[in-house]
Amino acid sequence: MATPTPAPRNLPPQLCPPQLKGRCAKCMAECHQYGFGGNPLCQEHQAEVAALQKPKRPVG
Repeated sequence: MATPTPAPRNLPPQLCPPQLKGRCAKCMAECHQYGFGGNPLCQEHQAEVAALQKPKRPVG
């Protein structure tokens, strides 16, 4: 029985042209880095940053 291979993570959008793809600044996974909608981070690391930026509710 063959060992299953894990699916690659952080796949760039399929509609993203090759000239707009780049590497995530944190994990080096391929992502949509340049042009409109581009980001130097992959989707996984963008979610981490967004979670850290959520405002805290005041107590009281």
